[in-house]
Amino acid sequence: MDKVAWQIAILFAGSALGGHYLGGYEWLRFFTYFGSWGTVGIALAGIGIGWICLQLLNYCHRHQVGSLYELYLFLFGEAFASSLSMITHLFLLAYVGVMLGQQSAQLIPGLSSVWFVLLSLIVTISFLFKRWQWIVTGSGICLGAGLLFFALLFLRQPHVPIPGLGYQMNGSWVIHAVFFLALHLLLALVVLLPVAGRTDQPNAVRLGVGIGTGITLLFLLLGQAIFLSHWHDIHTSLSPVQLISSRLLPAGNWLFAILVLIQGGVLSALLLHSLALPVTLRHQLQMPPLLFVMLLLVGVFALLPLFLPWSVSVVASGATYCGLFLIGWFIWKRQT
Repeated sequence: MDKVAWQIAILFAGSALGGHYLGGYEWLRFFTYFGSWGTVGIALAGIGIGWICLQLLNYCHRHQVGSLYELYLFLFGEAFASSLSMITHLFLLAYVGVMLGQQSAQLIPGLSSVWFVLLSLIVTISFLFKRWQWIVTGSGICLGAGLLFFALLFLRQPHVPIPGLGYQMNGSWVIHAVFFLALHLLLALVVLLPVAGRTDQPNAVRLGVGIGTGITLLFLLLGQAIFLSHWHDIHTSLSPVQLISSRLLPAGNWLFAILVLIQGGVLSALLLHSLALPVTLRHQLQMPPLLFVMLLLVGVFALLPLFLPWSVSVVASGATYCGLFLIGWFIWKRQT
């Protein structure tokens, strides 16, 4: 298969799953609370992310758009592009930070969360200042390791209960699926635009997004099945996968911690590089100083969940509304 298609598939799946996918809290909050309706929400959100992302990438390819700022420029005009781009970048940097902070909180009982934040930043730096191919390869390895880990947890459970559609039968599952779609589509766009926006292989982009959508759905459905099997144990947990793995696997807590440490660092490097590259090209800046400033901001945001747990919801909501606004305006623009 084409190398570009595989690269886009890895980048799409790694970014569309988001920074918390190994912890599992987003699955729990957006989907598992709604039982079988949540499974329907997974299907709609996963397919929706792939379809809307492909429409936006095709639009960007036609207009030679290679960054989020340029996309805002085409959709909103020069008067609003800079402000919207700055707000979105700030929320995404904050998202990277609070993601690292929340994953580090109580990762290993008895060890300070600050150490895990620092270790995650060290992993981020080790990938960030290497070649781009290192980040892509690291993302692929993390996806493969995460898939094997989830498959192992799935195989260790006796059965998967399937709640009836009468359980949690309300419209909230639709709203949560749309929120998940908006946030994770924004993450995927930031990562893919510098790669796919100016590529001369549109077929590779379509194939890559299709494969990436399949990988994303596989992860989401595996996580849903695992959580439904352990619902009574993990429904109030901020890190349900950690709780399940510690009970099902020998040394599961340490295995989970290592995977989270590496995956969080690699994804952070992926998002930071994707955010920094268009800025350096547009303003003719040096990459290392800009990355250093971004890392300082991420480090500050990473400490927030340790002292202000509600900051995670605030930051994630801000990034989600940025994604919703972008999707809504793009759909309206296409209709006019």
